Amino acid sequence: MTPRILDLLDLAWAFGLIAIAIGLLQWQRVGIGGQMALAGLRSILQLLVMGFGLQVIWQLNNPLVTVGGIGIMTIGTTIAANNRIGDRLKNLLPIVGGAIFTGLIVAVGYTILVVIKPDNWHQPQYLLAVTGISLGYLLNNTAVAGERLISEIDRHTAEIETHLSLGATPAQSIASYHQMAIKSALLPTIDTLMLAGLVTIPGFLTGELLANVQPVNAAGYQIVVLFTVMASNTIATLLVTRGIANRYFNRSAQLQQLD
Repeated sequence: MTPRILDLLDLAWAFGLIAIAIGLLQWQRVGIGGQMALAGLRSILQLLVMGFGLQVIWQLNNPLVTVGGIGIMTIGTTIAANNRIGDRLKNLLPIVGGAIFTGLIVAVGYTILVVIKPDNWHQPQYLLAVTGISLGYLLNNTAVAGERLISEIDRHTAEIETHLSLGATPAQSIASYHQMAIKSALLPTIDTLMLAGLVTIPGFLTGELLANVQPVNAAGYQIVVLFTVMASNTIATLLVTRGIANRYFNRSAQLQQLD
C-alpha cells in the first residue's frame, strides 16, 4: 500500500492542533500562546524548506552535494551547541566542533560502512537520515555536558585547588565533576534506550510506520539509529568535557581564573 501524500491543505488542518493548544493556554491565561503559534509557523516553514532541499539532494545523489549538506548541518549544530554553553569560556567553538565532528564521523561512518552497507556509501536516504538524527542529539548532549562541567568547576574552585595543593593532578582534582557532567549528558539517552519499544514508539520508527515500512524492518533501523546516537553522544561528550577541562589548567597544572 502506497502511503498517502499530505498536501498543504492537510498541513493547514494539522495546524488546528496548535490552535487547540493555544486556545487552552489562553483559557488558563498562560501567556505563551503567541510563542507557540510562532514556533508552529516556523516549524512548518523550516521543515518544508528542508523537505524540498532534501528532495533535491535525493534526486542528485551526488557525494559532494550530500557531504556538503551534512557539513552545513554540522556547522549549524556546532554553533548552536556553543551558544548554549554560553560565553563563560572564550574560543570554545573549536573544542565543541571537534567533539561533534569526531563523534559523528566515527559513529555514522561505522553505521553506514559496517551495519547498513548500502550500494553507495553516500546514498542520502541512509547517510543524511542517520546523520540528521545524530546531530539532533549531539547538540543537546554536548551543550548539557559543557554547561554542567563549567558550572561544577566554577562552584568548587576551592576544593579543586585543595586537591592540587595536596599533589593531585588536574584530571584527579576534577574527576568527580567531570564524571558528573558526562552522566548528566548521557543518562537521558540511556533512558531513551531503556524505554524504547516498552512504553514509547520512537520518532524514527513512527515515521517509518507512517511511510508504510514493514514494522519489523522499521524496528531494526530504529535499533541501528539509537545505537548510533549512543555511540556518537558518548564520544562527543567525552571529548568536549576533556577539552573544556584542559582549558581550566595552565602548563604548570594550576587552576586558572577564567573570569
